[in-house]
Amino acid sequence: MTHMEIKALENAGRTSMVWTEGYDGQTHYADVFKALAPALFILIAAAALMLAIL
Repeated sequence: MTHMEIKALENAGRTSMVWTEGYDGQTHYADVFKALAPALFILIAAAALMLAIL
């Protein structure tokens, strides 16, 4: 395989698509809370267990 063929295969795998989804300028607090809820639940449960041990 020549250098030109390798270069052509490398370029064929790449697409020229552009990221079309834009930033809407809003903070989505509900989505942030949904993402953090499992971690907060684990932290609350761990704190409750530590208080129960005392």
